[in-house]
Amino acid sequence: MTAPRLDRRLFLRLGLRGLVGASAGSRIRAQAPDTVALASHVVDVNGDGVLGADDVRVMAQALFTTRGFAIEPNAGFDTRADVFGRGVIGQDAVDAVSHAVSTSSVPAVPVRRPITIGWHYGWYDQIRRPLLQQTVRYLGGNYLSNDPVVEAEFNRLKNEFGITVDALSWIPHRVTPTILPNYRTGYFAAENAATRYVSVLYEAALALPHVGGRVDFRSRAVRDTLVGDFEAMAQTLVEARDQYPTRVFLLDGRPVVFIFASHAWGLNKADTGEFNQMTTVVSRALEAFGRVYGTPPYLVGDELLPLASTTRPSPNRLRRAALFDAIHAYHAANLKTSAAPFELNESYGALQRLRLERATEAIHGLESRFTNQKVLIIPSLAGGFAKHGLPTLSTTRQAFANYLKLLIRHYEEGYLPQEWPGALGTEALPAPIYSVGSWNEEYEGHAVFPAQFNLALTDSEQHGFDFSMALKEAFGWNHYADRAI
Repeated sequence: MTAPRLDRRLFLRLGLRGLVGASAGSRIRAQAPDTVALASHVVDVNGDGVLGADDVRVMAQALFTTRGFAIEPNAGFDTRADVFGRGVIGQDAVDAVSHAVSTSSVPAVPVRRPITIGWHYGWYDQIRRPLLQQTVRYLGGNYLSNDPVVEAEFNRLKNEFGITVDALSWIPHRVTPTILPNYRTGYFAAENAATRYVSVLYEAALALPHVGGRVDFRSRAVRDTLVGDFEAMAQTLVEARDQYPTRVFLLDGRPVVFIFASHAWGLNKADTGEFNQMTTVVSRALEAFGRVYGTPPYLVGDELLPLASTTRPSPNRLRRAALFDAIHAYHAANLKTSAAPFELNESYGALQRLRLERATEAIHGLESRFTNQKVLIIPSLAGGFAKHGLPTLSTTRQAFANYLKLLIRHYEEGYLPQEWPGALGTEALPAPIYSVGSWNEEYEGHAVFPAQFNLALTDSEQHGFDFSMALKEAFGWNHYADRAI
């Protein structure tokens, strides 16, 4: 690695000094091994899909090694063994895995690692970007989206910290001419692109004509634009499938497309005719996508927050939600309607759990208009929020880790068994699925890495690795880099 490339990473000047904070005197400490209940996918450190002696062997070989806080780990450090996300492998970590393997009643049962999705952006064309138009100041502002070397480093980090799928922010050429070429020369050209799964995030708020932030489907321009964009998104995913080493993320055999701000679709909620037109044009868009890719997309609408506001949502919201196979929230925070203080604490976690419960009740029995299959909820687990001009949802590394575990437990022990019994392990739901926030988004201010530059992080303990280490603690490393979902 040459000196100029090190200069880009200003946060790395701390070097390996952070190891002291990770291994001694840190507030991030594991419990005693006999009280730790590690998830099976975290215990499966070698990623072969089963628990056994090989997992313990990996841990034993990694004992007393440390990662460091450079982009690349120290030589000899096995990132798979960092089950507590501390950057150091102590005896407690080895004992915890050994204990979990020895007490597992059915160690040979295949381990189903959750699928985690991070938003990934490609619009960074200038090294110097204006202050106050971003809140993360990513790597000192020194990152270009057309650099395949940096994207390869990102891929290694995402695999280490457990992010499975990249939802590429998709903006049409007419709006941002450089974003798709940037992906081709940067993201798709990375030397380790084969380790990544790809979906797209359709930036509907930027791509579609709107009136006061809302999209009027009575407009022919809106209808034609949506259909054309779906054709173009399909072409992007055809390239990801056929021209590059990347793998396309499929659910129910269909490539996954997320929508940003679909909750703004529909200018007049009392106009049934507009919603009928919306249904027609979405159907046309799905067909247009299918003609290019070979199958319609698995469509995920940004509808979770509106549906979570009450257990009896208005009919127009349910009509819109039925256009999708699943619903998500780009971010769980809704600070414009939340009461201060804005902290990602136990109360905030309880609020998000309540929202999931409300959304579950609101869409209970709701089926997709186009497939007649039940609409799935995909929770958002993004940590913090610090968009310029809005209140900051602040957090710490440990608060984020606690929040992750709370929502994961609710989703996997409550929602999935209740609403999707017997579905796990099928094409429609191969594993629990979560969105974990933005990998490299500056403007929204909830980027995963490096969290040290995220204004939502109030007290960095791991020198920019706080959010990514919390994800590692909750999900383990990304097994799907080496094997199929």
